[in-house]
Amino acid sequence: MRIKRFFPIAILLLMAHSSLSLAAEKFEPNYDESKVPEYTLPDPLVLSNSEKVTDAKTWKEVRRPEILNLFAEEVYGKTPEAPDLLRYQVIETSDEALNGKAIRKQVRIFFTQDKADPKMDLLIYLPKGAEKPVPLM
Repeated sequence: MRIKRFFPIAILLLMAHSSLSLAAEKFEPNYDESKVPEYTLPDPLVLSNSEKVTDAKTWKEVRRPEILNLFAEEVYGKTPEAPDLLRYQVIETSDEALNGKAIRKQVRIFFTQDKADPKMDLLIYLPKGAEKPVPLM
C-alpha cells in the first residue's frame, strides 16, 4: 500500500526536476557583437588536410565538396534527397498584381501522390509582359 502512494509522488518529483533542468538550459540569443568570439574563415584554396589547392581539378573534385560539406554541417544543414514524385497545382492566378505590373501565382507543391501528406505553397510574382525567362527567388 505504501509503495502505491510513493510511486505517483516519485513520478511527480521526477517530472518537476526534469522541467527545472530544462528551464535552466534556456537559450539566450546574443545581440552584442563584442561577445562574438574571434573566428577566421577557412582558406578556400587550402584542403582540410592543409595541402594547397594547385589546380582546377583539385578544386572541383576535392576542395569544393569540402566547402559544401562545411556549409551543410555548420550553416544550412543537409539537403534532403529529391522526392520521387513532385506534383504541382496552380491554386490562384491574378494578372493584376502590383497595380497590373505583375502576374501573381500561388502554386501548391505535393511531394507524394497522397494530398494529405506534407505539401508546400509557393507564391510567385512574375513581371507582366516578360518575353524571356526571368529570375525567380
